Order: sequence, then C-alpha cells, then structure tokens
Amino acid sequence: MHEAERSTAYGEEARWVRSAQGGDRAAFDRLVRRYRGLVLATASARLHNADEADDLAQEIWTRAWSRLPTLQDAALFPAWLKTLAFRAAINRQTRRPPVPAELDETQEASSDYDPIARCLAQEHQRALYAALATLPRPNRIALLLHVCEGYTCEELASLFAVPLTTVESRVHRAKGQLRRVLAEDEYQYHRRALTGRRTTP
Repeated sequence: MHEAERSTAYGEEARWVRSAQGGDRAAFDRLVRRYRGLVLATASARLHNADEADDLAQEIWTRAWSRLPTLQDAALFPAWLKTLAFRAAINRQTRRPPVPAELDETQEASSDYDPIARCLAQEHQRALYAALATLPRPNRIALLLHVCEGYTCEELASLFAVPLTTVESRVHRAKGQLRRVLAEDEYQYHRRALTGRRTTP
C-alpha cells in the first residue's frame, strides 16, 4: 500500500471510530469486520481453545463498544483494541481452575509409573494455583507474564502503560508473596503427613 493510500485508509478508520463513539453501530460493525481476526487471534493465543476464544472475542467486542467513548485519539484505536483484547485474555486465563492431568494408558502400564509420586505432584500443582490466587491481580499478572511467558519488564510497562519501576515492583512483590505462601503451604503439607504417620496403627 502506497503512503497516500495508507493515509486515506487511516483517515477512513478514524472517521469510523468517531462515528462509533457517537453511537453509530454501522461504523462499529466496519471496525469489527476489519479487526475480527486480530481479536480472535489474541484470544486464541492465550486460551488455546477455539470455542472459549470465540466466546471471549464476543465479550471483548461488547467491552470495546461500551468503552469506546473513553478513547481520546481515534488514530490509536488498533493499539487500544489490542491492549483491551490482551488484558481480557490474560484475565480469563488466570481465572481458569487447574486442569488435572489425564492418566495416560501407556504411562499407567509402564513399570516406571508411580501413582504416589503422581498424587504428590498434583498436590503441589494445586498448592501453586491456590498460592497464585492469593496474589493481588496486578502482581499475579505481572509475574505470570514475566516468568512464564517471557515478557521483559520493559515490554510489560509499555503494554500496561505504567512506569518500568511499577512493573519491577509488582514482579518483586509477587515473588516474595508467592514464596511466603508456598512456604506456609509446604509446612502444613508436611505437618499433616507427619501427624498421619504418628496416628496410624
């Protein structure tokens, strides 16, 4: 696309945004058609489930319609929409309950399969999810994106439009909070095991 054509397209899109901000559903539908793929791709990349991603995409568009009047610069609509979609997907992902691993028939038949070790591993996995759930939402999301997804603190600061020091502080506090919660959980876990051992005939 030539520079003149790109400028015309951007100008047309900005008009759609301003019209949609004024309540024009037809203009908003044009934006939906143009960015439907981006929203669905963002949801799919986080959720890895087509039905859930499609459901979230509908929710994102509902939010976009209701929040569009808050957008100050119509030219920033693509970045605004992508951030809205990304945050919604992260929020949905972090609210998911832990999914227990399915028993693999080949693993179960293997001579190396240890059901006790598997139960202990699942117990620790549940403890981790429970510990993450206790963290304040901004800290939890910062930690998951930084540690599990590989985002740098600089990238997260840009994504959430906050100072770099804020992101670094959230990650640091989340690590400390998680460490304290897991330490308490480990203590309770081993205390129960020892108590059970003493009371067993």
